[in-house]
Amino acid sequence: MRDVIPGVHRLTSTRGGNAYLIEEGDRAVLVDTGLRSSADAVVEELSAARIPTLTDIVLTHYDPDHVGGAAAVQRATGARVWLGDSDIRILRGETEAPTRMRRAMFRSGWLGRAELPELTALPGDAGVEIAPAVVAEPAPGHTPGHHVVRWRGVAFIGDAARVSKGRLVHFPGFLISDRTAADATLAALTASTPRLVCPGHGAPARLTA
Repeated sequence: MRDVIPGVHRLTSTRGGNAYLIEEGDRAVLVDTGLRSSADAVVEELSAARIPTLTDIVLTHYDPDHVGGAAAVQRATGARVWLGDSDIRILRGETEAPTRMRRAMFRSGWLGRAELPELTALPGDAGVEIAPAVVAEPAPGHTPGHHVVRWRGVAFIGDAARVSKGRLVHFPGFLISDRTAADATLAALTASTPRLVCPGHGAPARLTA
């Protein structure tokens, strides 16, 4: 586990998307879990670390490189797992994925393959305090139920955007479910001027532009 700043750690065992651990008092919150193939290593890494009790896991969105390890980590820790309500419905097959590309991903088995943990829904119209100072906020665009997590000026942005040359930019268009929503999310994230951005892919960074 690699320290990012005091209270924030980046897991080193995940494959796929990044996973971050937030310490707040006697609570610990994990943001994303990586692919299922690294779940056992994530559990071992969390067990070996000197951290408070893992109480919550926030999944920024439904892609398997972010949610794949969640069921295994929940079994090992008993943590509550949160995911946006719209993304839960897609994973459960209650709502069709919103783009042709993502529907093809489901048909191929790349999406929808992960074992699902017991999920607690995050609403799409309001932020939710997960733990003291840890808030999950709707950030749709990449997926309908995408959320970002904020903690003391740090933004854990999942795949709502990526960092390039000190600024937030979009992922390639074929990965975006709703461009209008993604534009609004990108503008809101930039305007909020976080002191540090922890992205789903790539290294944590400070915005300079």
